[in-house]
Amino acid sequence: MKITAPAPKTLRAATQGDLAALDQVLLAIQPGIFNLAVRMLGNRDDAADASQEILLKVVTHLGGFRAEAAFTTWVFQIARNHLMNASTRSRESPEVSLEAIEERLQQGLAFNQHGNRLADQQAQDQALTPEDKLAARQVALGCTQNMLMALDREQRLVYVLDTLFGLSSQEAARVLETTPAAYRQRLARTRARIDGFASTTCGLANANTACHCEKQLPAMVHLRQTGAQTGAGSVAPLIAIHAVEREQAARAFDALVRVGDAAAVFRAHPDYQAPESQRAAIRAVLSAEGFWGEDRATH
Repeated sequence: MKITAPAPKTLRAATQGDLAALDQVLLAIQPGIFNLAVRMLGNRDDAADASQEILLKVVTHLGGFRAEAAFTTWVFQIARNHLMNASTRSRESPEVSLEAIEERLQQGLAFNQHGNRLADQQAQDQALTPEDKLAARQVALGCTQNMLMALDREQRLVYVLDTLFGLSSQEAARVLETTPAAYRQRLARTRARIDGFASTTCGLANANTACHCEKQLPAMVHLRQTGAQTGAGSVAPLIAIHAVEREQAARAFDALVRVGDAAAVFRAHPDYQAPESQRAAIRAVLSAEGFWGEDRATH
């Protein structure tokens, strides 16, 4: 998962108002910006709104890019400034703390102890059905996103820039406008929170823990069937997963969860696909404002 820099020639042409080059800039940075927004806000619709605003800011301020830092760093800075204060249509976090997540997972495990088809399968050492495996993977995606949402936005951004985007401490420090040493301290504290929680709670990060995703399925099925409102339902996915993303997540989980740590589990999330209509909507806004058309040179 990256924010990709366009070729220098393309970037120069875009700053001079070349429409095709501007479109190439959008193509290069849109996927990474959308994925950053999804992981920061936890909801596809909110992420689509936020990433569109970020893309508009990038394109309309290209003339102000002075190459004092890498283009991707500049884009990350614009994204950070927007996402730290972005509003959401629904409650940003369904969990108030990591402790609350653990309590609700325990409720799901308790429900599983009362007897159900999945428990019988496990007891007989039978393989889960493909449908069960898919549902368990959905639980994993939702539960780990909930872990992120239990952090405040600054902690969330620090963790995402490191674990999911792989920024060096120097580049991340520039994005956050702090020193590398201060960034590393923030990252160490945030990693300690996530890793400490996952290593004692999450069966993907530590196979010796009691909670495994498939053990949460009976409670979730029960909730869907009855509409009951119990804490066990809070591990359901926050983010809608598209078919192509499910296939990518399946490959990623097979490859990464064997590592057995929290960072690998977070990296197993798919690259969420940005709305195809988003660039057309951005062009329409830019055209209406005079940034995308023959009169752009007047701005």
